[in-house]
Amino acid sequence: MVRRPRQAFPTASGDGTEPPKPAQPARRAPMFARGAASLDTAARSAAAEDRMYRNLAVELIDPSPIRDRIDLSENLDELKRSLAEEGQQIPILVRPKPGSDRFEIVTGRRRLQATRELGQATIQAFVRVMSDEEAFVAQGVENNARLETSFIERARTILSALEAGFTQTQVEKFLGTDQTMISRMKSIYTGLGEELVLAIGPARGIGRRKWDRLLALIRADGRAPESLAAIVPADIPDSAERFDAFLRQMEEAAPPSPAPAPAPKPGKPARAARDDGRPLVTERRSDRLVIRTGEGVPPAFLEFVEACLPGLLHQYYENVPGEPGDD
Repeated sequence: MVRRPRQAFPTASGDGTEPPKPAQPARRAPMFARGAASLDTAARSAAAEDRMYRNLAVELIDPSPIRDRIDLSENLDELKRSLAEEGQQIPILVRPKPGSDRFEIVTGRRRLQATRELGQATIQAFVRVMSDEEAFVAQGVENNARLETSFIERARTILSALEAGFTQTQVEKFLGTDQTMISRMKSIYTGLGEELVLAIGPARGIGRRKWDRLLALIRADGRAPESLAAIVPADIPDSAERFDAFLRQMEEAAPPSPAPAPAPKPGKPARAARDDGRPLVTERRSDRLVIRTGEGVPPAFLEFVEACLPGLLHQYYENVPGEPGDD
């Protein structure tokens, strides 16, 4: 027999209005980069802040413009079984859409999807007026707390956040990712295209190096990425295995690679002439590059070289895929 859910949270009054709220000191909204509490704790802290949950019609709840999930139905059976047997224990979080009687999902997208697939007409939801930034941070907190999103889903989050009007600096701050990696992830996702990524799926456990390798193979192949979506082996249910199978297809179809040029021997100095004709010596080792300027070179030159390094690293990642990085 299906048990009725426990009323763990206060509901709105019968006339649909909330009781007056006592004055409270202002709080700083926690940023995603500072870490995330569990969703259970977040839900209970919501009650402490006098937010009331309501039973909303699922048909009135729209998706978030920040598209991070690739397949909401993936591994949803256990959650559906829990909702059917135990009822909804934690309300979702939505925000009102200005000038409309509709709402936008902020957290709890899988619970909303499971509720829809069960054919239930309503869902318990906290309704909170939130800015775009607050909703973005809350959505990131949910993903960080559950560690559910894959590499390519994080790349999708970055791209959709930028398309929604957030700056790269905001994305870096909210997601705790440096700008070099943000640029690299955006480049990978746009290079592959939405259609091909959706055909592959979230591919949990597949890191940046493999996605980089796939992008390099597709660029060398010459065919449009969207045309390759049709040859992704859709009969493989696990998306990570589907990715590996598709990667093997592309590797088998690729022309033989030319033999790599021999690597320079470590420890052998290289010389370049300065403007005054005196030598500037660099020494390449296995894990470092040593620059010896000698006398007469102003300290500002070394500061200039140091300032150029982030840009050089960004250019490298933009043009040379497949190096070690986020797995």
